[in-house]
Amino acid sequence: MTDLSSIQLRHSPGVLSKRIKPDDPALVLLNPQSGEYYTLDAVGIRIWELCDGTRTVSQIAAIIGQEYDAPIEVIERDALDLVKDLVDEQLLVRAP
Repeated sequence: MTDLSSIQLRHSPGVLSKRIKPDDPALVLLNPQSGEYYTLDAVGIRIWELCDGTRTVSQIAAIIGQEYDAPIEVIERDALDLVKDLVDEQLLVRAP
């Protein structure tokens, strides 16, 4: 796939997401095609929320960098790693 930092991504159709417990910061994703489950932590959840098809990964990283007061280079690298995994697992797709 091309450089993910400059494309807009959205949730794949049919992917289910659920918090197991209201006070638990983890989010579980289910890919109904593969039957595989995935768990995201707090930052991963925020990236997932922001992958709504309207922002690039670079823009998402900038938002998270401001929210967590962290260096943008570190956030962008980590966000790209997660997004690549989610794309590889068909949980995220390129926005139309």
